[in-house]
Amino acid sequence: MQVTEVIVSAGRTFNHPYENFSNLRPQVTLKASLSDGEDPMDAAKQLQAKAESLVEDHKRMMLTTIRRLYELSQTEQEIANVESQLNQAQMRLKNLRVEQGALELQEGNFEGRGAVGF
Repeated sequence: MQVTEVIVSAGRTFNHPYENFSNLRPQVTLKASLSDGEDPMDAAKQLQAKAESLVEDHKRMMLTTIRRLYELSQTEQEIANVESQLNQAQMRLKNLRVEQGALELQEGNFEGRGAVGF
């Protein structure tokens, strides 16, 4: 028997780092045609090592991308929260200034009438 082709597959299944019940599975299949006299076992080992390396690199890239997207999402959420708090604080400040102005008007009216009797 003469082996003329080698086909290998490699895959990884791992949990999504930020989602429950979510798995990721990068996978690759490589196919090589053998030259005359090439050892099929050596070719298979080399091809399998290449497939494993590709899948592991892809897994790392996926995790890095997922982590960056998660961090970006968290930052955007924090920005929205801070903006909301800032808007609420500005509205409270505006209301306090209005109240202060009303109190000053009342005090002015009170002083204008005289404070006799208190």
